[in-house]
Amino acid sequence: MGIVTLVILIFFFPYGWFLWSSISNKTGMVETYRWKKPMAVLIGLILISAVLNYVYSEAYNLAFFQNGFELTVGLIVAGAFLVIFSIINIIVGIVYRGAPKSFYNPKVVWGFTAVLCTTMLFFIVWVYPLAEKASYIVRLDSAIAAADEKQDGEEITIVFMSSEKQCVRRRTENCNSSDYQNAFFVKNNLDETKQVQVQIRALDRQQNELKSVESKIMRLEAGELKLVETEETSDKESIWSRSSFETEYQTRFYQSIYRYRDAK
Repeated sequence: MGIVTLVILIFFFPYGWFLWSSISNKTGMVETYRWKKPMAVLIGLILISAVLNYVYSEAYNLAFFQNGFELTVGLIVAGAFLVIFSIINIIVGIVYRGAPKSFYNPKVVWGFTAVLCTTMLFFIVWVYPLAEKASYIVRLDSAIAAADEKQDGEEITIVFMSSEKQCVRRRTENCNSSDYQNAFFVKNNLDETKQVQVQIRALDRQQNELKSVESKIMRLEAGELKLVETEETSDKESIWSRSSFETEYQTRFYQSIYRYRDAK
């Protein structure tokens, strides 16, 4: 999650700059509200991220946008917050009708609501997927390098890449209750397309078994490397968000066997 956190923080920077400029202007620290520079930084980040998404789609065959299911979830979450804040604003507006604008300014409140919900939607459907793509590509490149290193005449190579929780802040109640997402990759080292199935036994630090899972039967072209997909792998998520399976505790070691046959 280190790369995901870094990308999110980079995109938060211009928003923090906007906020600091607004507070400085309100408190009299600066005479004018300086919004042009942070806006230029935000636009620059959007353009750079668009270029990166294009490169990822061309070089790694990744979709430019999220899939329809994830986009729908993002719209629902942002829409739910918009409805909640709108109801609060309407109630507060009725209660404090006629109050001085220094105490309650409807235009400012509604403007803040619009910016907040738009920002939330932007991070859900654009920033976070970009961060996950970058993290996935780093793992994929590492898997390719590890598979090439381990190959040594093996027909099929299985590589364990990561076992981590999908949390930006690790020390939270929500993160403590979530399971570890395990990512395994499998590579076909043969010169022909094969149907491959693997069985993985995940082990903890003391090499006690955490889980034993069997993958789906996967079609791998000659030399192709893929994420190991099991019944726990969600088809509704984009490829960069998927994991092989979950465990309650972090996987430290593993054992694996495989079988393959000619593709039909």
